[in-house]
Amino acid sequence: MVMTRERPTEAEANILLDAQRGYIKRGNTAVRCPRCGKPLEYRCGESGETICCTDEYCIVVYSRGI
Repeated sequence: MVMTRERPTEAEANILLDAQRGYIKRGNTAVRCPRCGKPLEYRCGESGETICCTDEYCIVVYSRGI
């Protein structure tokens, strides 16, 4: 069985982006996943940033810089 993530709604994406800003400012966030309530993870790579639920099939938002 293949599990896939559904795209986040605009409201969910806004919650995740606020959590991402918190990680960048403070190094952590108290915001939980808007779908399941599990902790969120922040990942920073060479070409962008990711904020996602610790449940790999729940929710994720990618952002890319210039």
